[in-house]
Amino acid sequence: PASRDDFDIAIVCALPVEFDAVCLLVDEFWDTDGDTYGRAPGDKNLYTTGRIGRHNVVLVLMPGMGKVSGASTAVSLGYSYAKLKLVILVGVCGGVP
Repeated sequence: PASRDDFDIAIVCALPVEFDAVCLLVDEFWDTDGDTYGRAPGDKNLYTTGRIGRHNVVLVLMPGMGKVSGASTAVSLGYSYAKLKLVILVGVCGGVP
């Protein structure tokens, strides 16, 4: 992808175990040599970019659980990746053995 505008899908994870599981689905990572695409000014989220199938995806691990963390993560994500068409919040809902 040429820029952050070329990403259609974001996957947001609240816990590291969720993030690790989603990373196993990524076919190819775009940022193995560092933060290739950057982020908007003031955005403190840490992003991982890659490809799942033919889709460019951005993964983000929330800094903590809860409404405030989720809201601030979503707002910053929207500023940094303004052309997203789908944002998925994934979680284990306490079901990990």
